[in-house]
Amino acid sequence: MMTHKNKNVSAYLNVRSSRRRFLKNVAAASVLGSGVGAMNGKLGLIGSALADSSSYAGLTDYKALVCVFLYGGADSFNMFVPTEQNAYDRYALSRGSLGVARDALLMPQTNTGIGFNPGMPNLKSSYDQGNLAVVSNVGNLIAPIVKSDYLAESHQVPVDLFAHNHQQEQWLKGLSSSPSSLVGSGWGGRMADLLADANSNQQLPPTFSMGGSNHWLPGNVSTPISLNTNTGIESISFMNQSSGQASAARAAVLSQILNLPHSGPLEQQAAVSMSRSISSADEIMSALGTTDNLQTPFNASSKLAQQLRMVSRLIAAQQTLGMKRQIFFVGLGGWDTHDNQSVRLPGLISELDQSLADFNATLVELKQENAVTTFTASDFGRTLTVNGDGSDHGWGGHYMVMGGAVNGGQLYGELPSFITGADDDAGDKGRVIPSLSINQFGASMASWMGLTDSDLVNVFPDLANFGSDWRSDLNLFT
Repeated sequence: MMTHKNKNVSAYLNVRSSRRRFLKNVAAASVLGSGVGAMNGKLGLIGSALADSSSYAGLTDYKALVCVFLYGGADSFNMFVPTEQNAYDRYALSRGSLGVARDALLMPQTNTGIGFNPGMPNLKSSYDQGNLAVVSNVGNLIAPIVKSDYLAESHQVPVDLFAHNHQQEQWLKGLSSSPSSLVGSGWGGRMADLLADANSNQQLPPTFSMGGSNHWLPGNVSTPISLNTNTGIESISFMNQSSGQASAARAAVLSQILNLPHSGPLEQQAAVSMSRSISSADEIMSALGTTDNLQTPFNASSKLAQQLRMVSRLIAAQQTLGMKRQIFFVGLGGWDTHDNQSVRLPGLISELDQSLADFNATLVELKQENAVTTFTASDFGRTLTVNGDGSDHGWGGHYMVMGGAVNGGQLYGELPSFITGADDDAGDKGRVIPSLSINQFGASMASWMGLTDSDLVNVFPDLANFGSDWRSDLNLFT
């Protein structure tokens, strides 16, 4: 005889499956019925991808993707600096007092056209070892655009460019043309909706945030789990089986209430969701209890390092948790350097460098360095020009992709000219027009995670606007 608990689990799985099919069909119908996404006649492709997603239940290897979001708009033009003399001269002229001295740059062993900020010795070492790549001039685009089209307003561009909240949302959702059917989900979450089938544990989502709520991880079906960076998930103290007789009694009563028959669909779903949340919390706490003995040291005073430490523990617990695919989000604030940049930016860069180095060392300890890819992202790049003692909101910027599977030690994409007012400047302040889109950048990593080409268009509806050769500049993985 099936118990109430098994009935609830079965109901949850049935609801999850039917809801996924329903959302895919609604999404396809909504996109097909709207004007958004019609550019270049790609609606049929998008609708087909949404309706006919592949199954990933057969994936047998383990992979994880980690987003490191730099809140505020990171000045990546001072992280990675052109080294060719003419390019550096143009850079120095535009950057003025913000520029990094050429003789202070950390030069890679192989000349790839960029030098690293002196505060990034560990990341430069990873670059030399072939485990880190730099992707140049990535930004929020709906379709390719040049300056003349931008100034003439003849091509569609993302709304509210240069605004923090809107650009954070659009970066992480990866759908700047805003198809209404996908407006609530991020591209990490849409990946999770598809890849969840690879995990034997269907009670937990593949998505975990150590950086609080964000726009990247929510899916159309999956709901991410947020963890405390120090304790993981804390149980409700007054309703905990191990916190005394009274708490155990309260927990037992709640379980009985949740297991009562419920006539309404919403009541049923609420009971199933609550039961699943309690079970998931217990499962994660139990799994984390076996991963608190990592030997690699980390900076306990760094919020980013603490977040990445918890990611490491969840990766260490992937077999216990029944995970073949995991997707993580961490964040570091403070990158909005309008003023006092020469004092503030070095500390941020140093924290990023050391935290990522410690994380990579921990992955080596876990023997998972080839199975985990980590990338940086931010609201936008910053202006090339100085505003007095800082920089202002820009557009395109440089980002990193790190991991043993990365075809590293290379610069992907093209460096901008670094000439203010030139063809790659949206105006005259050095707001660089991106040459690669978030869609291309993200789809390259989603492809590594195992998504089929048809499902890439599901996750990135605007990707179709960049043509069938969107990978030409982004062969990031070996």
